[in-house]
Amino acid sequence: MGVANAGLIYFNGRLLAMSEDDLPYHVNISGDASLSMIAHPKLDPITGELHALSYNVVRKPYLKYFKFDTWGTKSHDVEISLEQPTMTHDFAVTHNFVIVQNHQVVFKLSEMIQGGSPVIYDQSKTSRLEVLAKIDVDGSGIRWVDVPDCFCFHLWNAWEKGESTIVVIGSCMSPPDSVFNESDDPTRSELTEIRLNTRSGKSTRRVIVSGMNLEAGQVNRELLGQKTRYVYLAIAKPWPKCSGMAKVDLETGGVTKYLYGNELFGGEPFYVPKKRKYSSNGGNYHVVDDDDGFIVGFVRDEKRETSELVIVEASSMKQVATVRLPTRVPYGFHGTFVSVEDLKEQAVLL
Repeated sequence: MGVANAGLIYFNGRLLAMSEDDLPYHVNISGDASLSMIAHPKLDPITGELHALSYNVVRKPYLKYFKFDTWGTKSHDVEISLEQPTMTHDFAVTHNFVIVQNHQVVFKLSEMIQGGSPVIYDQSKTSRLEVLAKIDVDGSGIRWVDVPDCFCFHLWNAWEKGESTIVVIGSCMSPPDSVFNESDDPTRSELTEIRLNTRSGKSTRRVIVSGMNLEAGQVNRELLGQKTRYVYLAIAKPWPKCSGMAKVDLETGGVTKYLYGNELFGGEPFYVPKKRKYSSNGGNYHVVDDDDGFIVGFVRDEKRETSELVIVEASSMKQVATVRLPTRVPYGFHGTFVSVEDLKEQAVLL
């Protein structure tokens, strides 16, 4: 019933197109080509497993977690108890846990019947983050941590620190429902660190970069679920257009910008590693360099009505190449990078 136009991921020889309102679609890209599942499943770079969520806005269980092994075999569903259907666009994973948002942006279908948006901001609800162990088979070990008045449309990464702390990096949006409803207040999307103490059930929150709307982007996917130093995001100015890319040092809070120029705007930047570099030590897996890659993004010159793909070196944040495009790519859509090797190994479209 949906359009599967919100997110893409390449897994198990298949390119999947996804949106919260429909099943994931297997899309085949030919050599000549120019389950309900949320738009942002997470591919664990260590195990090769694909973690995902599915929700129902009509009846319980409103939210379920499941995963696929490297052969594409789906696990059983783990029901996540929610009192009301919640808009869940993204989540995060660490080495051992799945982090799910239960925030204040919820579905209320009666509003749609009256001509309004079915997605509303419930100010009486307390935002929480759910911590579910990946090995939990029935959800009995779920831990909820209150994170008051916090709505992150996207979570960029998360990792474990010690035995009881989980660090979550996301862009916290205010007003929380600004994507879905008109508001007189200006939209703010601030890069934020949230720390969850699974032992005490408490959280802390700090803004990493203030005064700048930083949204769609990502970390080095080879480090997903592990500690990262850098995150690469779009500078959403003027909102919702993006005037450039920003590399943020999560340790220092420093920001390095690459601006597109006058009347040039883009969408979501995407990180592409120059090469995958792994090393093993006692069975451990890690990536040698955090920012040894390129940031790519589509840019539109609104005055000349031309488009191009901009390629920026991640370490220096300097442009190294551009590719002219024959047509425009709309702003705001998520994308993914698929290598030539992956395309050659695509599974047969049935």
